[in-house]
Amino acid sequence: MPSDPIAKALAKFPVSQREALAETRARISAALPGAHEEIAWGMPAFLIGDDNVLCYSGFSDHNSLFPGAYVQEVLVKELAGFPTTKGTIHFDMDAAFPVPLLAKILKVRIAEINASYPKRGGQVREYYDNGHPKILGKMKDEKPEGAWEWFHKDGTHMRMGAYRSGKKTGEWTTFAADGSVTKVSTYK
Repeated sequence: MPSDPIAKALAKFPVSQREALAETRARISAALPGAHEEIAWGMPAFLIGDDNVLCYSGFSDHNSLFPGAYVQEVLVKELAGFPTTKGTIHFDMDAAFPVPLLAKILKVRIAEINASYPKRGGQVREYYDNGHPKILGKMKDEKPEGAWEWFHKDGTHMRMGAYRSGKKTGEWTTFAADGSVTKVSTYK
């Protein structure tokens, strides 16, 4: 039995369905190199940070993506050829989900996740379309507070520093795309 929990979850399906799900997984993974995978709600899922982008699984007569209801509201015309239920898109059990539509779904889903920040506790997150973080930080009393990080689109650091009551404090470092330090500034 596979040690990869996702492969283990997919192993229970008939060969052609398992192959379609595995190819769908590969397509999502290629589109979201900044995401990580885990089992959520008993299904394979892709997450960015703590946010679930989507789950997917197979059923007796179809496969499904679970990107949530908002995606269906935004992509009504694009999804017209697919059976849907609330938050779920059904697709053929013997064919991977089509790449062009998958790209649109992921883009809408990440935009929805980005719009959900800042959270109640002040947590700030923004992600690129590829799932890599763009900004990580925290707000307090509507001002940046504590450690903040900015990233290049490939997930490498662009800048990092800290705020106290909305003002830069301590050492701030700026990085080139190759990870080398290009500037260090100190704020009091």
